[in-house]
Amino acid sequence: MRRFFAILLSVVAAVVLVGCESINIEVIASDAYIKSDEVKGDSKNCAVVLSAQQGTSYTITISSEGDWAKFSNKLTTLEATMEATSKVVYIYFDKNPSGESRRARVEVRFGDGNYFDLSFTQHSYDSSVAFSREWAELPVCKEENNYIFNTHYGTMGTKSDARNYTYCFDPSVRASLWVAYPLHKSYTSGEGNRNNSSFGYDPKVDDELQANLGRGSYNGWYDRGHQLPAADRKCSQQMMDQTFYATNMTPQQYNFNQNKWGVLEGRVRNMVCSDTLFVVTGAYFGGQHHSSIDSKTTDKSGNNCPTPTHYYKALLRTKRGNTGKRIDEITDANELRAIVFWFEHQDTGDDTIITSADCITVSELEAIIGFTLFPMLDDSIEAEVKSTKVASEWGIN
Repeated sequence: MRRFFAILLSVVAAVVLVGCESINIEVIASDAYIKSDEVKGDSKNCAVVLSAQQGTSYTITISSEGDWAKFSNKLTTLEATMEATSKVVYIYFDKNPSGESRRARVEVRFGDGNYFDLSFTQHSYDSSVAFSREWAELPVCKEENNYIFNTHYGTMGTKSDARNYTYCFDPSVRASLWVAYPLHKSYTSGEGNRNNSSFGYDPKVDDELQANLGRGSYNGWYDRGHQLPAADRKCSQQMMDQTFYATNMTPQQYNFNQNKWGVLEGRVRNMVCSDTLFVVTGAYFGGQHHSSIDSKTTDKSGNNCPTPTHYYKALLRTKRGNTGKRIDEITDANELRAIVFWFEHQDTGDDTIITSADCITVSELEAIIGFTLFPMLDDSIEAEVKSTKVASEWGIN
């Protein structure tokens, strides 16, 4: 009998325990935070993240000098009820070109009595920046010297609007000072055939500003030198055709173009990785010309076309090559590598040798050309990445 009652008590206890577990309900503590309490000057929204028990009411109030931050309904107060245990509420605002940062206060009150006093700061941005995109290869584009900035898009796989390249065109030299583009194996293989492409004017720039190259090359011993190589855009005929626009051409001494520069282009293609390789190719019109190079040539309409004194390729990529990270997500300089190949424009004959003597740092290049490269780099590592070059990492002795 005692054994029977002992067993009965154990069963009752187990039922009670199971019953207790079955009625256990997780309580969600009310919480609120702003996803990023500092936003860029050209950003147009930020997110308030809420969590609370379903059915809990909440009120969000925004206060800012000049009422520059508001909800989508153009009001500064929002009252609602949690339809789920988490919710994201967006605050909207315009770009801030004022030259000074501005701050908004965000107060969140939940119906259960919890209160959160939050804030975010929107920094100012340089309103003289003419072309701004979240692309790691893109230099800072400022409205000065009548430069023309454009991006070409084309077909790549199932995408009809993949970015091809961006350029800074200088009408005074009838050429682009730089052409910036991403490089990945998805760009370098496909149906594109240069035999089906034709040299011609860029439809995004007035014809009279460009070199007339549709009926032949520059006069003299100068090729129509691609800054973005056609072989880098085999992914589609459209992409490849765009590399034959005059805005992608410069007058390049034919031995230099077909030998040393051509070898560099091939080596750069071999530097692609699972992560993207970011490239800025440029022509520099400064300093003194090599004795084998004329200071200018002409196009097929007789227009003067100054010849570059130097050419360069600036490269940036992850060291491992397979991180899956955006450049601005990286805060350790040791995860990145950068280098610049800097060549004097000259008749190089049959020379195809590239050595560490042809390499400089990104910082050194910036000091020469006056453009800021790879601005997407995190501020904490930008100086270190730009001032470091290890030629052996790029297969150069």
